Amino acid sequence: MLDERIKNDIITEVENLKDELIKLVVDTVRIPSINPTYPGIVREEVLGGESKVCEYLKPVMESIGLETDLWEEEKGRANLVGTYKGTGGGRSLIFNGHVDVVPPGPEDNWTMAGPWSGKIADGKIWGRGSCDMKGGNAAAIIALKALLKAGYKPKGDIFLENVVGEEMMNTEAGTGATIKRGYKADAAIVVEPSGPPYRLGIIPASPGVFYMVCTIKGKAVHASMRDELIRPGGGGANVGVSSIDKAFIIYEGLKKLEEEWGQTKSHPMFTRPGHFTLHPGVITGGPSGAFVISEESQIAYSIWHSPYDSEEEVKKEVEDQIFRFAQTDPWLRDNPPKVEWLLWWPPYDVPADAPICKAVATAYEGVFNQAPQYYGFAAVDDAAFLNRAGIPAITIGPGNLQVAHAPNEYVEISELIDAAKIYALTIAEWCGI
Repeated sequence: MLDERIKNDIITEVENLKDELIKLVVDTVRIPSINPTYPGIVREEVLGGESKVCEYLKPVMESIGLETDLWEEEKGRANLVGTYKGTGGGRSLIFNGHVDVVPPGPEDNWTMAGPWSGKIADGKIWGRGSCDMKGGNAAAIIALKALLKAGYKPKGDIFLENVVGEEMMNTEAGTGATIKRGYKADAAIVVEPSGPPYRLGIIPASPGVFYMVCTIKGKAVHASMRDELIRPGGGGANVGVSSIDKAFIIYEGLKKLEEEWGQTKSHPMFTRPGHFTLHPGVITGGPSGAFVISEESQIAYSIWHSPYDSEEEVKKEVEDQIFRFAQTDPWLRDNPPKVEWLLWWPPYDVPADAPICKAVATAYEGVFNQAPQYYGFAAVDDAAFLNRAGIPAITIGPGNLQVAHAPNEYVEISELIDAAKIYALTIAEWCGI
């Protein structure tokens, strides 16, 4: 537990740096840094935005005594790591956050302020990336600066990571590149927005996520022959087969599996039942239009699974269900669906009583005089890859996930300040001073 005087000294310095914290968020929001691999984006039009954010932050980090490392693992996309060398004898700590953002969408939908405005109004900073997650990145920088200004030097090393690529799991270009470059620590905090359901809750676990595409074959014929396919006495599959009709057999099978998961899949950090789901995001048929019986359909799924389940277990469970339902249909028995697993974002699951969780909880209590709330992350973030590299990593950050990726994204200024206080006290508690 931190000495009361030390705690108050640090908190006071964070409050003194309020204007600087706000400026950091506003300035970085005003730098468009759309992930260049995002679907529908012309890469050449946005490439370099992530680098510009890191180039802006580099002298900011250097001004408080950090050694900076700005490099490109992928051309045109620079990461930035600032290192503060501790005095020795303490545990090391990473603060990790991404600088890429999703596209803002139609600007007409931004009714409060433009997506790159960084407007300050109603106690909030508005704009794309303010919540997800330039606010958290800025709060980590100000946290270390406040600690140093208060006259305390961490014993352990501190790494402030601003990385590219998280929004599209380009981990090889971003967080994965920092690990490859040798940046490791005794623990890590990902500063992703960690609300709701709780403001600045502690997140020690997240689901795993698959991107899966199931392709179902049909047999093309003129649409006027549909009665031959569906009416008694018709020619049936000898004439044609609608891949769309067959796709819905698979859809119903996976919907039943989703219902089963709602009853059988649980985890102590996910108190709301049924978080683990199979979401059919895109269903396509064709490609020849309405006047041809479709010869091929696809269903693209995002599959959110429990941290308790392994990659192979989830794949087998889903594929077995598809196989079972395909066996109920003569056409699908002879023409089985094709399943492609295109992406897997691994889960993470850090015990709530792990040392890093206890250190952050102590800091939280030092700011709010009450115990924190623990819960599982609704989404995913780079803590997964830090954990897989052997670095215990959890998530806590300013912002409400419900406004991330949406028009009129914002972050509350009061929450930025509170996050910086928690981070600063965590450094003192975890690294020693």
